[in-house]
Amino acid sequence: MTNAEEDMHTNSHGWLIDELLDGQRALTAVDLFSRKHTPQTTPPPGDKTYRDLIPLAAPAQGEQYAFEVDLDACSGCKACVTACHSLNGLEENETWRSVGMLQGGSPRLPVIQHVTTACHHCLDPACLTGCPVKAYEKDPVTGIVRHLDDQCIGCRYCMLMCPYDVPQYSSQKGIVRKCDMCHDRLTSGEAPACVQSCPNGAIRIRVVSQHSITEDSETNLFLPGAPEPGQTLPTTLYKTRRSLPRNLLPADYYSASPQHSHLPLVFMLVLTQMSVGAFVVEQALLATPLSNRAWIAAARPVHLLAALGLGLLGMMAAVLHLGRPRYAFRAVLGLKTSWLSREIAALGLFSLFAAIYASSAVGKWPAWILPHGAQQACGMAATLAGVAAVVCSVMVYAATGRPFWNLGATSLKFLLTALVLGLPASLLIGLIAGVWTEGESIRGVMADYGTLVCRWLIVLVTAKLLLEALIFGELRRKQRTPLKRTALLMTGELSATTLQRFFFGVVGGVVLPGVLLAEHGLAGEGGFSPLFVALVVTLLLVVLLVGELLERYLFFTAVVAPTMPGSPAS
Repeated sequence: MTNAEEDMHTNSHGWLIDELLDGQRALTAVDLFSRKHTPQTTPPPGDKTYRDLIPLAAPAQGEQYAFEVDLDACSGCKACVTACHSLNGLEENETWRSVGMLQGGSPRLPVIQHVTTACHHCLDPACLTGCPVKAYEKDPVTGIVRHLDDQCIGCRYCMLMCPYDVPQYSSQKGIVRKCDMCHDRLTSGEAPACVQSCPNGAIRIRVVSQHSITEDSETNLFLPGAPEPGQTLPTTLYKTRRSLPRNLLPADYYSASPQHSHLPLVFMLVLTQMSVGAFVVEQALLATPLSNRAWIAAARPVHLLAALGLGLLGMMAAVLHLGRPRYAFRAVLGLKTSWLSREIAALGLFSLFAAIYASSAVGKWPAWILPHGAQQACGMAATLAGVAAVVCSVMVYAATGRPFWNLGATSLKFLLTALVLGLPASLLIGLIAGVWTEGESIRGVMADYGTLVCRWLIVLVTAKLLLEALIFGELRRKQRTPLKRTALLMTGELSATTLQRFFFGVVGGVVLPGVLLAEHGLAGEGGFSPLFVALVVTLLLVVLLVGELLERYLFFTAVVAPTMPGSPAS
C-alpha cells in the first residue's frame, strides 16, 4: 500500500489519538472566559456587558426575573459562592449562595450532579408572609424578593418559614439577610456577582412567566431532592439535556443533625402555656360547686398573680431571642399574614386582661370602678385570649410545613402542656391557702381537689407521653422520611435528652400523683403528714416543669429542616 493510500485509509477511519488531540485543541471554559473579556473584546462605550447572561428588557406584566441554572455546565467550583460572599461583604460563615450535590445511578454507572442554589424569589414567598415586621418586599416590576435590613428585628421566623434554607442570620448585626439578585447591578445593566463569576456560564438571569411557574409547580419537577415547589412557587429554572436517574438524591440525604435549640422560645412557650393553663383551671373551679370553699377564695389572689407572673416572664424570655429587641414593638405589623404577629397580639391581650383581673382580685376594687360582672368578664376574656394565643403558637410552627410540627400533634402537645402544668400549680397554691385559711387544712384541700387533680394528671401525662412516643414508630419505615430522621435523632445524638424527658414525665405525671393518691387512701390509718403532701406536690410541679422544658427543647432540636441539596460534609 502506498503512502497516499495509507493517508486516505487513516483519514477515512480515524484514530482515537487523533480524536483526543482534536478535543484538546478546543478551548477550556477558563480560556473561553479569558478570551471573551480581554481588552481587545471589550464592548464599546454604552454597550451592555454580559448581555447574553441577563435580559435586555425589563419584565412585562405577569413576568419577573429568575435565575436559570444549567446543570450540565455547573462543575461545583464554587466561584459563584466566593463572588457573592466578597461582593456583598458577608460574614465568615454567612452564605447567600451555596453549592450542593446530587448522587445516584448504579455502582457501574454512578451519577454525580453539582447544584448551585440561592434565593428562588418565589411567587408566594413564605419569608414575606411569615415576617411579623414586614421586613420583606417583592418588587412589583422585577419580582425580586428583597429584605429590608432596617426593618428587621432579628426574630428569625423567616428562617423557619423558608423551605429552602435561604435567609441567613447575621449575629454581628442582629438581623437576617438574603440574596437580592444583586438588583442594583441589574438596574445598571450588569450581571449579578454569581452570574458574572461563573466560568462556565452555568447561571443566567431570565425573564419568566409567572403563570408558567404556577403551572410547572403542579408537576413537582422543580429539582430532585428539593422541597416541593407548591408551597412557595420558586422561580429558579434548573435545566439539563441529560436523562437523570430516578434515584438521584442529595448527598446529605442520609445525614441529620440537631437543629438550633432556640432556648428563649423554649421557656416562652412553656411558661406562657403554663400561665394560660392556670387561668383555665381558675375559671373551671369558679364554675364548680368547689367555688364556695373558703380555701379557693383565699388562694385566688395568689393563683392569679402567679399565673400572670409566669405569663409575663415567658414573654420577657421571648425578647431575648430577638437580634434587635429594642424594635420589638414592630412585631404586630404583620397581623394580616403572619401567625407570629397574631401570637404576639394575642399574648398582649391576654396579659392586659389578666393584669386587670388579677389586680381586681388582689385590690378588691370598688364596684363603682369595676363592677363584679366586669371583673368576671375580664377573667373570661383573659382565658379566651390565652387559649387564642396557644392556638396561634401552634400555627406559628404548623405553618412552616415541617412534618414534625404538623398541626394535629403540635396542637395536642401545646394544649396538654397548659393543662399538665396548670393543674398542679393551682393545687400547690390551694394547699398553701388551706394552711392559712381558718377551718381548712391540707387534707381538706386534698380531699376536695387534690385527688381529682392527681387522677387527671395521670391520664393527661400518660396521653402526652404516648403521643410523643408515636414518633418512634417511624423507625420501622424503609424510607428515610423527615419523621424517621427525627426519630433517629431522638434515639441517637439526642437520646440522653429523650430519656430524661420521659423519665421526668413518668416521675412527675404518674409516680408522684400515684403516691399522693395512695396517701389519701391511707388517711384513715394516719397516712402521711401534711408537710409531706406539700413537699410532694411541690416536687411534682418542678419535675413536670423540667419535663415539659425538655419536651420543648426536643421540639426544636429534633425537627428536620427542609433545605436544598447539600454536600456530604454539610
